Amino acid sequence: MLTCWALSACAVAGEPQDEDPVETAELALTQGSVLGFEDVADWTASAGTLESSTDRTQGAAALGVRDFMYAELTSSPLSTLSGVTDEITLDIRIPEAAPWGQVHLYVSSPSLNLNRAWVDLASLENVSANTWSTLSFDVPAYLQSALQQSYSDLQITLALSLPSDDGALTVLDNLNFEGGIPDPACDDDSPYTLDVTTVPGFDSVILEDMMCTFHAVYPQLVQRFNPAAATTVGLHITNEPGIAWASDEDTFYNRQFMLGNPLGTDVVVHEVMHVVQLGYLGEVPSWIVEGGADYARDAYGLRNNDAGWSIPSGWTYGSHYLFGYGEAAAFFKWMDATYRVGLPPVVDALDDILRAGAYSSATWVDLTGHGLETLWQQYSNGNAPPPATSGITVYENSGFGGRAVMLDRGVYDLIDLRARAVANDWISSIQVPAGYTVTVYYDAGFTGTSVQYTSDASTLGATNDQISSIVIE
Repeated sequence: MLTCWALSACAVAGEPQDEDPVETAELALTQGSVLGFEDVADWTASAGTLESSTDRTQGAAALGVRDFMYAELTSSPLSTLSGVTDEITLDIRIPEAAPWGQVHLYVSSPSLNLNRAWVDLASLENVSANTWSTLSFDVPAYLQSALQQSYSDLQITLALSLPSDDGALTVLDNLNFEGGIPDPACDDDSPYTLDVTTVPGFDSVILEDMMCTFHAVYPQLVQRFNPAAATTVGLHITNEPGIAWASDEDTFYNRQFMLGNPLGTDVVVHEVMHVVQLGYLGEVPSWIVEGGADYARDAYGLRNNDAGWSIPSGWTYGSHYLFGYGEAAAFFKWMDATYRVGLPPVVDALDDILRAGAYSSATWVDLTGHGLETLWQQYSNGNAPPPATSGITVYENSGFGGRAVMLDRGVYDLIDLRARAVANDWISSIQVPAGYTVTVYYDAGFTGTSVQYTSDASTLGATNDQISSIVIE
């Protein structure tokens, strides 16, 4: 079931990264309740009596009003709406055919200098009784532009006039920007609800593909990995920087990235796998989390081939399992083929172990009979550089914190660093034993700005997260 919530969000029945746009998710839920008429308390009436109605076109409830001939219904304040277009629709069910009657739509926002700004009117003449009808309101260009701005004080007023003072119930539902959020058939009879918000200018075809990917894949992930996973998931198109990320039960996708990669809608699979992964306890290595999400995309993605996306077919110099994502996913698949034939896949076993808070370095021996570094050497046919046992140590955080990698004397271009699990622009502090000289370069190929160290540096100043190649003497 899909529910388009007025002016912004849509409810469809049906990875944890750096950013945490929780306010966006909370906003979607607020708009869904108010403009989907889910809660009588979200609206006030100048006349008549308001009540909740289970006779609805979307969501769990609609708003009923009785005992009036003219009533103004005003919403609770709303923050910035998404999916703004030039047309607003409203579902209405009137108790008897009206020889006259109208619905006027107004918006007010002190911060936008809008004081009961008139949007449009819709006639109730010739509207059939006791059946749902959809009214349409044209949004003037100046109001459409205003509603695309930032605000937190928008109120919507519906002024109803019709001959219904005999106590019969008039019901309203699904105030919505037409064309703002699609209503695909793929969500029919789904037990999962998808809260959707978008931003002006996003492609509705891409959005529908993303929504249908969720409904095709999320139930399979839930059944396989976590039957207790959330039944309501957020899908939010945003202008925030990044590609895609997850925060609790909400997933976020950068508008420009998706517009530039219209076939890459299986990114939804990766992000909703993070929703399924919620509940892990104890030590939870991020590379396993991200590798598991790309494993899920590889297994369940609908358009990976069309998008030219795949996980690696095997080990290559410059890869490392600690980078997670596809490199870890390919490593997991190799373990399955090598040591888990006839047993649950590594990703399934790890999911159970992480939910129990039982992960440790011994986990790999339990699953395969070998330690993690031994497995990595086997996977690479002995070609992966073994961990150094002497030399300098580089750290991912200042103050010698976070993950550490030891590097012996030698010349390390970016691919050589990556082969040792040192990512580009990753180093934030360095320990340099006596007798060593370390020259770091901002760019690969030993080019760009260079800085030399002959002793420990707990902070790197401008060099922090800027290193792409290193010479150690």
